[in-house]
Formats: sequence, structure tokens, C-alpha cells
Amino acid sequence: MEHATLPERTILLNDPNPPALALLMAPLGALPLVPAYAIWAALGAAALAVAAFLLAPLAHPGQRARLLAFAILAPPSLIALAEGQTTPFVLLAVAGSLRAPPFWSGALLGLTAFRPQLLPLFALVALSERRRAIGLLVMTATVALVSLATVGFDGMARYPDLLTRIGTELRPGELGLAALARRVVGGEDLVLNAVLAVVLYAFAAGAVFIRSRILTTRVVDASIWSILAAPHALLHDGVMAYPAVARAATTTRATALWVGSGIAVALAQQGGIPVAPLWMLVLWSIGPRRNQGADAAD
Repeated sequence: MEHATLPERTILLNDPNPPALALLMAPLGALPLVPAYAIWAALGAAALAVAAFLLAPLAHPGQRARLLAFAILAPPSLIALAEGQTTPFVLLAVAGSLRAPPFWSGALLGLTAFRPQLLPLFALVALSERRRAIGLLVMTATVALVSLATVGFDGMARYPDLLTRIGTELRPGELGLAALARRVVGGEDLVLNAVLAVVLYAFAAGAVFIRSRILTTRVVDASIWSILAAPHALLHDGVMAYPAVARAATTTRATALWVGSGIAVALAQQGGIPVAPLWMLVLWSIGPRRNQGADAAD
């Protein structure tokens, strides 16, 4: 529908979302562009607001109002809303997993399949506990079956090739360490990209699991490492760093530091200066874990 409406702006659509999303978006696709855009933008803004509410316990109580404004108005949020991206809803699913019972927590983490390059680390987190693993497997199987029903066996057979191609893209604003490496060594060799992806996901899994045994900490760490390890992550995927920003909001000074630097880094990244990966690494490495005691019984 986007291509039919504005063909000059969509010469090549390379959409890595699973085909199940096409079925979910079909009612909006049947509407004229303006009301469809307005509805989706409103839903995305609501998803960010609810995600901020669910992530609030990670932050100091006195900093939560400041973080709400950041969650709605930061560059990754505005770009996600303006472009009609699914990342606000993926963030909502991850935030909801922190409050849900184990089965539903795993199911919500399974919804990251709608941004498949972010799925592997969240899947590992869920698979580390039996009830969450069941929820994850049920949800990912549902997404796969709905995708199959939407596009058929021929369509699903072509989907892996689509995922492979996004792993070699190198657009301005790419956030991950893989994109940073491809800028240095080149990004067209599929074998090299596959090896790089395996190495980065393995390192990210170690970073997530060695640091803590507690679900909340692992989910927050997986949120930021899912961007760093992803072969393709654009600035709107930066909303997945919000749990780590909330965790770092311990004082007014800390909140101002991370919010201010995060906005500056996002603008610099979009301008072609690849500083976001370093910022996210620092955010992860010094992020406090004040919430562990409350979650120790998980």
C-alpha cells in the first residue's frame, strides 16, 4: 500500500518483519493514507507511553516524570512514530514482560519476532526458565503459523533471503556493532557477515547471562545488546535502549546526563557520526542494578 501510494519514495522496500504483520496491518491498509497514518501514529505514541509506565519501577521515583517526556520526545521515538515503525510496540512487549507471570512474560518476549533481528537474545532469556520458554515457543510458533497462512509456503520460502539481505545493508544511522565493522571491512560478503553475526550474538549472550541470574537485569541488558548485536538496526530501534536509561536514572544529575547525552548521540548518529554503539556500551557497563533485590525471588 505504501508503494502504491508513494512509489517515488519506495524504490526498494526491504521489510524484515514477518508476514504475519501484513495481516495485522491489513485493516489500516484498507484506509486512505492520512487516517491510517494518524491511527498508527496514535497507537505508537500510546505504546511508548504505556511502556514508559511499565518501565517506571526501574528508575528512581523522583525521575519518572522526566523519563516519560524523554520516552515520547527523544529522537528514536519521534523517528519511529514519523516512519510508522513497529519498534514502540516491541518495546511495549518487552516492558510488559517484566510485570507478567512467567508464561505470559515469555509470550511477550516472543513478540519481538516482529523485529526479528532483536529476537535472539530475548529468546535466550526466556528459554532459561521453563514456563517462560513455553510461552516464548507458543508465541513464536503462532507468529510463524499466521505468517504461513498469510503468504503460503512459497512466500515463507523467500523470507530467509529477505532476512539475509537486511544483514548486509549499511544505511546512515545504523546502530549496531556489525554495521560499524562493515564500514571498516566492507559488507557484501555473506559468509563474513554470517560469521560476524554469530560472534556478536555469542558475545552479547555472554554479556547478558554472565552479569546476572535475575530476569529483570537480563531483560534490560538484552534490550541494549539486542541493538548492538543486530546485523541491521536503525535509529528507531534505539527505543530498545530505554530500559537501560530508566535503570540509570538514579538521581537528577544522572537522568540529565543520560537523557541529554542520549539525545546528542542520536542526533550525531543520524548525522553520520557512529558514536551510538560506544554510548550504549558505556550505558550498559556502568548501569546500576538497584532492582535486583525486588526480583530475586523470580
